[in-house]
Amino acid sequence: MKRFLLVFCILFLSLSLLSCAKSYTQPNPQQVSKGDTIAKELADKYQATTVWEENLDYTLQVQERLITGKPILFRCIVDDVFKHDGKTFIRFASLYLSDVDYVLELECSQQVIDKVFSQEPDSRTYLKRFEEYAVVANIQEVSRPVFALKSWVIAGDVENDEYVDINIEPSSLFIAKGTCVDIVYIGD
Repeated sequence: MKRFLLVFCILFLSLSLLSCAKSYTQPNPQQVSKGDTIAKELADKYQATTVWEENLDYTLQVQERLITGKPILFRCIVDDVFKHDGKTFIRFASLYLSDVDYVLELECSQQVIDKVFSQEPDSRTYLKRFEEYAVVANIQEVSRPVFALKSWVIAGDVENDEYVDINIEPSSLFIAKGTCVDIVYIGD
């Protein structure tokens, strides 16, 4: 009886594993994600440059890639919508795992603004960081801010306090300004 039960269990487990293996399909490396498809369609529509993010060590390299007079495709999230000097802007931020850390400040038409506001925001605010957009923009300006942080050491004697520079270095973030051509919501 024990031998029968053991054989039955082994047979049952083998058949279960076999059926799981049959239902599992290997991911197809040729398969394109929904976001990739949306981004490609938007880029094709405006003949936008899509490959620009590699080997960007200096601001000059970013400027040469983005300030071309041609539309550029970005995949990013909406950080803020604001007015300045009577014009409406959207501030976009690079995706969390992007190879390049950037902020876009783009002047946008009311039609583009309406596309942003028409999206139902996720009630879980922590997911807002992952609500991706494909953005086509014409870039006119690129800069990379420099931050200087200073502090002082309190040595117990007010007369002997010394100022110490903590860090002065270029930021890895770059800021691109321009005009928004079009956006499409990709999702999370």
